[in-house]
Amino acid sequence: MKNYKFYIFDFDGTLVNSYFSMIDIFKHAFEMIGETCTEEQTKRYMRGSLKHVIEERKIEGANLTLFIQGIFEGLDDPTITINTVPYDETLEILANLRKNNAKMGIVTGNNVNHVREILKSKNMDSYFDAIVGSDNCKTPKPEAEPLLMCIDMIPGFDKKDICYIGDSKNDYLCAVNAGVDGYLLDRENEYSDFDGPKITNLRELIINL
Repeated sequence: MKNYKFYIFDFDGTLVNSYFSMIDIFKHAFEMIGETCTEEQTKRYMRGSLKHVIEERKIEGANLTLFIQGIFEGLDDPTITINTVPYDETLEILANLRKNNAKMGIVTGNNVNHVREILKSKNMDSYFDAIVGSDNCKTPKPEAEPLLMCIDMIPGFDKKDICYIGDSKNDYLCAVNAGVDGYLLDRENEYSDFDGPKITNLRELIINL
């Protein structure tokens, strides 16, 4: 893999394993409006944006208010932060990239304050120079806006020196739409039909460093 000067990561499912935490968050939010959410739906929802979830489930009016309230109540639960853990290689990779003077950012469908709280609790906050979440931009991934916003926070980089890594096709498409290299992180071979650039572990980012 080519070496880059600016590495931008998705958060949930890429840097941290938040799957079981997100199950609890979505379960609580949907219970607030008298609906249910399966584990399989949770996996799909956490790889998208809250806007897409709301549109798909046709949540509106008073239910929309309650649903958003439920999401934020879930995010504020301290056990969520405790149960969200970095993947085994995450800290190693971040330290290695920083040692090689790479800049790093996060573009996520999650809430920025929640992400910062988790980063701080896991001693990861010092690695990131820019963070963009769903609460920062109007159009979610796979649109280019959130990634371009992150790039603009750390000016001076040519797009050929920037890459974006995420665990969903939306992440890869976001990179394509923003004009930077994208890599799909497919830890469990869920995207066997994907023919674009793919890695199965973050350690593949530093093979050539």
